Amino acid sequence: MKRQLQRETSNMLWAILGVACYAAAYRWFLVPADLYSGGFTGVSQLIKLFLVEGLGLHVPKEMDLTGSILWCINLPLFVLGYKSIGKKFLYRTIIAVCIQSVLLTVIPAPDKLLLDDLLLNCVVGGVLSGFGVGITLRAGGSGGGTDIVGMYCAKHYPEFGVGKLNMVINLFVYTIAAIRYDVEVAAYSMIFSIVAGIMMDRVHDQNIKVSVFVVTKEKGMGEKINRTMIRGVTSWKAWGEYSRSEEIVHMVVVNKYELLQLKKLIRQEDPHAFVQVMSPDMIIGNFEKRLEVQ
Repeated sequence: MKRQLQRETSNMLWAILGVACYAAAYRWFLVPADLYSGGFTGVSQLIKLFLVEGLGLHVPKEMDLTGSILWCINLPLFVLGYKSIGKKFLYRTIIAVCIQSVLLTVIPAPDKLLLDDLLLNCVVGGVLSGFGVGITLRAGGSGGGTDIVGMYCAKHYPEFGVGKLNMVINLFVYTIAAIRYDVEVAAYSMIFSIVAGIMMDRVHDQNIKVSVFVVTKEKGMGEKINRTMIRGVTSWKAWGEYSRSEEIVHMVVVNKYELLQLKKLIRQEDPHAFVQVMSPDMIIGNFEKRLEVQ
């Protein structure tokens, strides 16, 4: 019980650190550059723009409504997160979104760019933003918005491209930004989001798939991998020219989060097995996207 509490506390702290990084990236790098974030944060920025410029709502310069609007957007998504992921995910996400919404409002935004070069500003800000989102997801929490929708789709619709959802939302945000301001604003905003997405994938291992080839003499290895990992395994006989003996090759696709468990299993079953891990450019077919909420 004590160990479980410590683990839960650790996950929660990591999730909070993640949303803090995300909020800092927004306030320190996007706001001074008058750029737009992707996802529902970008949608919140557009709603704020409509309220201020369209409806004439007066908002103090030092106050940013984006965090409050993002909180309101997330309210119905909390229900979706509860039904699709579970209670732990829900309460972590609620806490993370509350803190994120406050930080998006109260973190001071500099009057000018932190870095003189706008491109470098986008890259550094994107790295910080993606790192924040990645460790939040890795801790079993979420900053809300497309994180929740994406996790829901990954669990219930394995063939659904979560990237398509982000692409549609981002296309909408950046099109409005290009119309309201200019193409340069939209272009630099896209660079920020692209860098953030790449960084998020590097931090959140579950987004990265790897192909693992196991060469062994153990005939039951494939069945053991299948039962333990709940992943499809393709096996075939081979001939080892070096060992001059018959071998069996097992091929399985897992995400990087599962790779550690798989390597441990292989060492237990056959310490002398030859293992090759490859990062495929593309996987087409029935690969179940999983989200391990600890």
